[in-house]
Amino acid sequence: MIAVKNSSYTILPEEFVMFMKSKYRWYHLSNVFFRDLQYGVMEFVHRHGFSIKYGASEAAASKVIASLEEKRILKKLDGQTWLLNYPSLKLAPVKRMNITLPTTVR
Repeated sequence: MIAVKNSSYTILPEEFVMFMKSKYRWYHLSNVFFRDLQYGVMEFVHRHGFSIKYGASEAAASKVIASLEEKRILKKLDGQTWLLNYPSLKLAPVKRMNITLPTTVR
């Protein structure tokens, strides 16, 4: 839950992850950076009819990150980077094709 304009707004972790997936290239086991999360929180809140200032968005992003860490969706790598652990966002495996190219005669 984050405070927005004298009220509170609850961000559901799964809903936020799907929102971020639609906005950024989020895939299972990809790196996620604090500023991306901060701007994602700002946009997410804005799309739900609220506004949030830059400074408040940092605090809100920290709360969202803590919630995602608690649910083991994010794993902290360093002070500004997390690993996304969300198996439903796995990329489809790439099928490799064996193609034999004709040899050219000179």
